[in-house]
Amino acid sequence: MNDDRIFRNANIGSVAALVIGVAGCVVGAVIDVTDFYRAWLCTYLFWLGLPLAGVTLVMVHDLTGGNWMASARPTLHAAIVTMPLATLAGIPAFVGLGALYSWVHPATSLSNTFYLNPAMFWLRYGIYVVLWNLLAAFALWAPRGEMAPILPGFSWISGVGLVVLAFSAGFASIDWILSLEPKFWSSVFPYIVEAGWFNTGLAIVLLVVAISGHFAGSRRDHMADLAAILLGTTIFWAYVEYSQYLIIWESNLRTEIPYYLTRITGVWRAALYIWIAFGFVIPFFVLLWRPSKRSRGVVAAICCLIVLSRVAEKWWLVIPEFPNAGPFWLDVAAIAALGGPMILIFVWAMRYRHLLSPGVWPVWKAASHG
Repeated sequence: MNDDRIFRNANIGSVAALVIGVAGCVVGAVIDVTDFYRAWLCTYLFWLGLPLAGVTLVMVHDLTGGNWMASARPTLHAAIVTMPLATLAGIPAFVGLGALYSWVHPATSLSNTFYLNPAMFWLRYGIYVVLWNLLAAFALWAPRGEMAPILPGFSWISGVGLVVLAFSAGFASIDWILSLEPKFWSSVFPYIVEAGWFNTGLAIVLLVVAISGHFAGSRRDHMADLAAILLGTTIFWAYVEYSQYLIIWESNLRTEIPYYLTRITGVWRAALYIWIAFGFVIPFFVLLWRPSKRSRGVVAAICCLIVLSRVAEKWWLVIPEFPNAGPFWLDVAAIAALGGPMILIFVWAMRYRHLLSPGVWPVWKAASHG
């Protein structure tokens, strides 16, 4: 399948997903707006991983280098272009703060209302949006070559940017997910969410690298390098996820243990098995084998499994906090409603990637690197 046909099919599928998803969300919101807020929060948390991973990987490459960027650069740029939509997409969910978060009307026993209150929540959300879009602009338009990292004089910005991104994403995970249960706390939780975001975005980027382009020369080696990075982040995510589970289970505290008791019963046990199997077990054993990292079909299949696992994980993190879960079709519709425009922007950026290159702006002379 050539690239033109891939782009055309992706556009058709994205438009169809947008139309069907929006229709489903409208119906769901009319039936029960609280169910819509919850479903939209899940889809927001899922799709945000695409641009965050793109920005992270570009800035990491600025500090470490790597020939794999020659194949990944166009796809990473396309992922980064989705940042404005991905960050602002939280607004439809956060409009319903009172329906999502109990701390909006806190009990007298809640001691952290200085942090958990609507005014501070919206202020922090605005800071995240501005910071992440500034970092996206830097990752997209700073002076770089197709394969070369940033000009040496700017590399310190990438280092500082990674620290800022890590801290802000950690606080965002606390604001948007952990505060659903304001009395529950886990110092490992931000690492789990951040690793999940990076894993999600990298899986989508690698999927596109695997199914598009002409695999000539070193492109297959680049795909194998990216698959190795995906394996490493998958192992890290599983490590921090299990660390949290082990610490909470052994502590057996009344304020913490209900978090897992709610999530290992009923339908949530099935969701747990899905994202463990698809998100770690299968990718771990398949990608450990070197030839599998060099197979386009195998890599694409593993990326699809990881993406599905991350959707299930977001549902597993959010929905059990609500005693009356809404219809499953609404959760799927929300994923499609935001996924449609996200993929449309992504495909447009891939198709017209020459317009996003720093080389189109005379001020940037990437050829002067090093």
